[in-house]
Amino acid sequence: MRKITIRFQDVATELEQINALREDVMERAFIVLEQRHDTLAAMLVQSLGDRQRAVRWMCRHQNAFDGRTAYELLADGEADAVWDEIALLSDAPVSARINAVRMAY
Repeated sequence: MRKITIRFQDVATELEQINALREDVMERAFIVLEQRHDTLAAMLVQSLGDRQRAVRWMCRHQNAFDGRTAYELLADGEADAVWDEIALLSDAPVSARINAVRMAY
Protein backbone atom coordinates (compact mmCIF):
# COMPACT_ATOMS: atom_id res chain seq x y z
CA MET A 1 0.00 0.00 0.00
CA ARG A 2 1.28 3.42 -0.92
CA LYS A 3 1.90 5.90 1.87
CA ILE A 4 0.13 9.25 1.44
CA THR A 5 1.93 12.32 2.66
CA ILE A 6 -0.18 15.26 3.73
CA ARG A 7 1.47 18.64 3.95
CA PHE A 8 0.04 20.84 6.65
CA GLN A 9 0.54 23.90 4.48
CA ASP A 10 -1.74 22.35 1.87
CA VAL A 11 -4.35 21.63 4.54
CA ALA A 12 -4.11 25.19 5.87
CA THR A 13 -4.44 26.64 2.38
CA GLU A 14 -7.47 24.49 1.58
CA LEU A 15 -9.17 25.38 4.87
CA GLU A 16 -8.55 29.06 4.17
CA GLN A 17 -10.22 28.71 0.78
CA ILE A 18 -13.19 26.87 2.28
CA ASN A 19 -13.62 29.55 4.95
CA ALA A 20 -13.45 32.31 2.33
CA LEU A 21 -16.19 30.57 0.31
CA ARG A 22 -18.30 30.12 3.44
CA GLU A 23 -17.94 33.80 4.38
CA ASP A 24 -18.97 34.77 0.85
CA VAL A 25 -22.07 32.57 0.95
CA MET A 26 -23.02 33.92 4.38
CA GLU A 27 -22.71 37.51 3.15
CA ARG A 28 -24.71 36.88 -0.02
CA ALA A 29 -27.43 35.11 1.97
CA PHE A 30 -27.75 38.09 4.31
CA ILE A 31 -28.00 40.49 1.38
CA VAL A 32 -30.93 38.41 0.11
CA LEU A 33 -32.43 38.46 3.61
CA GLU A 34 -32.14 42.26 3.65
CA GLN A 35 -33.97 42.40 0.32
CA ARG A 36 -36.75 39.91 1.10
CA HIS A 37 -37.18 40.37 4.86
CA ASP A 38 -35.79 43.85 5.41
CA THR A 39 -37.53 44.49 8.74
CA LEU A 40 -36.37 41.16 10.17
CA ALA A 41 -32.78 41.78 9.05
CA ALA A 42 -32.77 45.32 10.45
CA MET A 43 -34.20 44.17 13.79
CA LEU A 44 -31.62 41.40 14.04
CA VAL A 45 -28.76 43.82 13.36
CA GLN A 46 -30.18 46.21 15.95
CA SER A 47 -30.64 43.42 18.50
CA LEU A 48 -27.12 42.03 18.09
CA GLY A 49 -25.42 45.38 17.69
CA ASP A 50 -23.65 44.79 14.42
CA ARG A 51 -24.26 43.41 10.98
CA GLN A 52 -21.48 40.81 11.04
CA ARG A 53 -22.93 39.25 14.19
CA ALA A 54 -26.32 39.12 12.51
CA VAL A 55 -24.79 37.47 9.43
CA ARG A 56 -23.27 34.74 11.61
CA TRP A 57 -26.37 34.33 13.78
CA MET A 58 -28.52 33.56 10.76
CA CYS A 59 -26.15 30.69 9.81
CA ARG A 60 -25.70 29.29 13.30
CA HIS A 61 -27.44 26.06 14.25
CA GLN A 62 -29.67 27.14 17.13
CA ASN A 63 -30.86 25.02 20.03
CA ALA A 64 -34.04 27.10 20.00
CA PHE A 65 -34.64 25.93 16.43
CA ASP A 66 -33.98 22.24 17.18
CA GLY A 67 -30.52 22.45 15.65
CA ARG A 68 -31.63 24.24 12.50
CA THR A 69 -30.51 27.64 11.24
CA ALA A 70 -32.76 30.67 10.93
CA TYR A 71 -32.47 30.33 7.15
CA GLU A 72 -33.85 26.80 7.36
CA LEU A 73 -36.82 28.07 9.35
CA LEU A 74 -37.48 30.82 6.82
CA ALA A 75 -37.29 28.27 4.00
CA ASP A 76 -39.84 26.13 5.84
CA GLY A 77 -42.20 29.09 6.28
CA GLU A 78 -41.52 29.46 10.00
CA ALA A 79 -40.63 33.16 10.05
CA ASP A 80 -42.62 33.64 13.26
CA ALA A 81 -40.20 31.40 15.16
CA VAL A 82 -37.28 33.51 13.93
CA TRP A 83 -39.08 36.67 15.00
CA ASP A 84 -39.76 35.16 18.44
CA GLU A 85 -36.08 34.38 18.92
CA ILE A 86 -35.04 37.86 17.80
CA ALA A 87 -37.50 39.30 20.33
CA LEU A 88 -35.85 37.23 23.06
CA LEU A 89 -32.45 38.49 21.95
CA SER A 90 -33.69 42.06 22.18
CA ASP A 91 -34.73 41.48 25.78
CA ALA A 92 -31.45 39.82 26.78
CA PRO A 93 -28.52 41.69 28.37
CA VAL A 94 -25.76 42.77 25.97
CA SER A 95 -23.32 40.09 27.20
CA ALA A 96 -25.85 37.34 26.46
CA ARG A 97 -26.47 38.73 22.96
CA ILE A 98 -22.75 38.72 22.18
CA ASN A 99 -22.41 35.13 23.39
CA ALA A 100 -25.41 34.12 21.27
CA VAL A 101 -23.43 34.57 18.06
CA ARG A 102 -20.40 32.49 18.85
CA MET A 103 -20.06 29.77 16.23
CA ALA A 104 -19.37 26.15 17.12
CA TYR A 105 -16.75 25.60 14.43
